[in-house]
Amino acid sequence: MDVKKKSGISYLLELAGKYRLHLALSAVFGVLSALCSFVPYIMVYQTLLFLFEGNADTGLALRYGIIAASAIVGKFVFSIISGTFSHLGAFNTLYNVRTRISRHIAKVNLGFFTNHTSGEIKKVIIEDVERIEKFLAHQIPDITSALCVPVIVFIYLLTVNVPMAFCLLAPVIIGLVIQGIAMAVTGKQMSAYHRLLGKLNSAIMQFINGMPVMKTYNMTAESYSEYSDTVTEYNTFWKQSTRDQGYTYGVFVALVESGILFALPVGGFLYFSSSLLVQEYLFFMVMSMVFLSSLLNLMNLAMMFNQIMSGMSRIQTIMDLPCTTEGKATFEKGQEHSVSFEHVTFRYDKTDVLHDVNLTLPAGSLTAFVGASGAGKTTAAQLIPKFWEAAEGAVKIDGINITQIKTENLMELVSFVFQETFMLSDSIYQNIAIGDENAVREQVEAAAKAAQIHEFIMSLPNGYDTKLGEDGVKLSGGEKQRVCIARAILKDAPVIVFDEATSYTDIENEHKIQLALANLLKGKTTVMIAHRLHTIVEADQICVFHRGRIEETGTHKQLLAADGRYSKMWDAYTREVVS
Repeated sequence: MDVKKKSGISYLLELAGKYRLHLALSAVFGVLSALCSFVPYIMVYQTLLFLFEGNADTGLALRYGIIAASAIVGKFVFSIISGTFSHLGAFNTLYNVRTRISRHIAKVNLGFFTNHTSGEIKKVIIEDVERIEKFLAHQIPDITSALCVPVIVFIYLLTVNVPMAFCLLAPVIIGLVIQGIAMAVTGKQMSAYHRLLGKLNSAIMQFINGMPVMKTYNMTAESYSEYSDTVTEYNTFWKQSTRDQGYTYGVFVALVESGILFALPVGGFLYFSSSLLVQEYLFFMVMSMVFLSSLLNLMNLAMMFNQIMSGMSRIQTIMDLPCTTEGKATFEKGQEHSVSFEHVTFRYDKTDVLHDVNLTLPAGSLTAFVGASGAGKTTAAQLIPKFWEAAEGAVKIDGINITQIKTENLMELVSFVFQETFMLSDSIYQNIAIGDENAVREQVEAAAKAAQIHEFIMSLPNGYDTKLGEDGVKLSGGEKQRVCIARAILKDAPVIVFDEATSYTDIENEHKIQLALANLLKGKTTVMIAHRLHTIVEADQICVFHRGRIEETGTHKQLLAADGRYSKMWDAYTREVVS
């Protein structure tokens, strides 16, 4: 069954998969637990019947007492069973949903991450999914009880006295109208709520990530306008939301708690008109105070339901995103491969970023991409591992369009060393071993040696088992870069895309990174996004990007002799270095 065609509750239950049975059992035991809570009142009524008839049957009274006590015990037993099933179903559903979302977004184009902030994505994966747990674990048994128990009890009340049973329905009918109004109000506010919460998450993450700058310039949370304005807007929203929903909630609670206001006068009239027995009158007085208590859960449902459905809409939007094109062709990882761009055009939304790019990267060659910021060099390089897909034309490996290559195989063929290094909050060993999960320790250490980082690692107290991250050792930029190079060396992919970093300018780091690169790039088809031009003077070819086009191609000497854009870039670069 195609879950993408479903929506709302049906889509949520589809995500629950095999754990729908747990949720169904939870609902059944929830209803049984709620019904048990009414049994003692029925036993009291039965006791009143024979007492008013003048029968002093102690055995019957004892039997009714045992049934009432058993029902009380049953209420808690059924409640525990219901909660066990609902939480098992809920937590396993959460695991399934988060796993599916994580696997899916790993297969979509990078445009998704460009168009959505990390705060928005975090909100969906963490908060929207977390609400599913609350709904499945708590609301489903409560809702089924709130809907089923009054119906069953009402049927029993009809056997006692029909007019009084219908009298107790009056608050229900009015309450449902109020509930409809409440859901309409909360429904309109949910989109604004989720927008503000995503905005707030993003502002908080930016504030935390920018803390060093904040401290440097003595900025507080209040002086960071985006954060403070978002907090103020979020606070204003909740104040207005509380005012809007407070009236309907108050009226609904008053109705649920005031069943006796309907039963007392109607029952009194029927009693004095000899249409209602005194024991029946007393029984309905008690039932009017407890009959509607389960309906209070429906008010919580109004807010929870709209939040869940809004969150499910965002989850489904992510799950409906198309994955990158999956092919079937495969290549041997141990061989050299050529890469080519044939009339490649790429656009973000409707804006062209690359225009009719044609280029051949011979197997085992080093090609440098240079150009001003925004010229398109990084975007072109990202097309090779299919981080993006070309709008027109094709990127090919050995003449085969990368969209026809199996994604898993393409990832084996290409290594991408990012300018912004990424470190796991784990050991240095695990950070390097990402490159090949099947590698043994000797291979990891050999990669570290080739990346010129082994000696530094061994100088640490725990060596390769040293933890990185907030609770571990902090690495410098150059050290992180060499760990990433070790990771790429271990992967041993035949095609390398290296985004050269600009911040590691000290002589020691630069020398070690150059030695590490010599080991990484040996015999590989390499694209180097170059920022420091002196590092690519020996490149087999240099491609000069300008406004999304390749304006010049050639060796360093050829481009200098051409006296074009590269020559001017070189002159400006050498003057800057000298100064």
